[in-house]
Amino acid sequence: MSYTLSAPKLLLPLLAGLLAVFGGSLALAAKGLGGGVVGVERGDSLERIGRRYGASVAQLMRWNKLKTTRLQPGQRLRVTPPLNFAVKLSRTPVLGVPVVAIHVNLGDPQVSIRPLMPAGLGQGAPLEHLSWRTQLVGAINGGYFHPRTFWPAGDLVVEGRKVVQGSIHTALAITPDGRARVLTIPGPVSWKGYRTVIANGPYILRKGRLVVAPQNEGYRDPSIWGRARRSAVGMVNERYLIFVSIPMPVTLSELGKVMTKLGVREALVLDGGSSTGIIWRNQTLVRPGRPLAYGIGIFLETRPPTDRKS
Repeated sequence: MSYTLSAPKLLLPLLAGLLAVFGGSLALAAKGLGGGVVGVERGDSLERIGRRYGASVAQLMRWNKLKTTRLQPGQRLRVTPPLNFAVKLSRTPVLGVPVVAIHVNLGDPQVSIRPLMPAGLGQGAPLEHLSWRTQLVGAINGGYFHPRTFWPAGDLVVEGRKVVQGSIHTALAITPDGRARVLTIPGPVSWKGYRTVIANGPYILRKGRLVVAPQNEGYRDPSIWGRARRSAVGMVNERYLIFVSIPMPVTLSELGKVMTKLGVREALVLDGGSSTGIIWRNQTLVRPGRPLAYGIGIFLETRPPTDRKS
């Protein structure tokens, strides 16, 4: 799928103002959808904490085995579901749609996500070739790229080093300690403090709500919002990501509904159409129909565990 992207006229003053505030870089730290355990403060309620960390009252009560919604200051609450896996595959139809999904627990210190780059930027390669890496468990196609030059359309950061400056205003960003954010970015960003960044879009889920408006994000290519095979990345919480490929044509709204059913609260579209592809343990489950500018790899590394606190 090729791309045509431009900043809508109404966004230009806003982007300029944000750039003036940030000085050309984006200083983003620990705030966002939370994970792990938090302490209850005076005035907190399950509803307020749920809004803050992207969980429903019912989920918080289930995860913490609560019999009442009443809270006490100093009480400790789990705000993400306890995960009993590092990386896993699911191939269960969702809402009647065939879905291949890789579930990733970023709280596991042996798990990491990295863009899979070809030998040189601006070169296309099959997803199978991009996935020939040690300790790689799964891979999915990356984001949009120029169909002739294979140059990625969005920012890419690999192991803390920015390798591509793009023009897309939404991104998945992951910190060195394994916390994910889905961010709207105002313009050129340094990405200091992030280990991995993959910019693509459009947004399809924000805070659990369907937000399908690619034109408002500057997309002009009708193929982006038409019916096509799709890939996407979704965030259940800052420690739990789901990478999805759908091998049948669906709309962005249908994709968003599938992601919602999987429990995702924030989701971005990856490239689709003939770029759609996913690999699990060296087996190609959905095969792209063309070379890609880059892929996204999920690694399970057999190295001494680090202290990654939840």
